[in-house]
Amino acid sequence: MNRSLRWPNHRHCQKLVRFTGDMSDFTFLGQTVPRLTMLVGGALVLEGVGFYLGTGMTSFTSLIPAFFGLPLIAMSIMATRQPERSHFWMHIAVVFGLLTFLGGGMGLQGLVTGDLSASTVAQLLMLVMGGVYTFACIRSFTHARKAREAANAA
Repeated sequence: MNRSLRWPNHRHCQKLVRFTGDMSDFTFLGQTVPRLTMLVGGALVLEGVGFYLGTGMTSFTSLIPAFFGLPLIAMSIMATRQPERSHFWMHIAVVFGLLTFLGGGMGLQGLVTGDLSASTVAQLLMLVMGGVYTFACIRSFTHARKAREAANAA
C-alpha cells in the first residue's frame, strides 16, 4: 500500500484529518475545507484589523492580512453556494493560502535578527495560518483525487 494512503491512519493523526467517501467528507481539525477557508479568512481579517488598530492606525500595511483574508472568505461563500463548483473555488482559495504563507515568510527575517515588532508577529501569524491552510488544502485535493480514482476503478 502506498505510504500516503496509510498516513492518516496513524493513531496520532486520526484527530487532525478524517478521510471518508468524497471530497465533501474530508475534514481537517474537525472542519470541512470550505468552513476552514472561512475560519482562516476571518482570522486573517481580524488579524489585519487588530494590528491596524493596535498600532495606532499609522500604516495601512497592517491591513495586509485582511487583504488575503477577504478573498478566502469570498471563495468559501462561493464554494458553499455552488457546491457543484466547490473544487474550482477551493483551488482559487489555495492560491491565496499559498500567497499568505509566502508573504508571511518575510517575518522569518525579523525573527532571525531578533526584531519582534508588531509587523514581524503579524507576518509570522500569516506564515503559520497560510502554511497550515495550504497543507490542509493539499491533503483535501489528494484525498479527492484518490477517492475519484477508487470510484473509477470500482
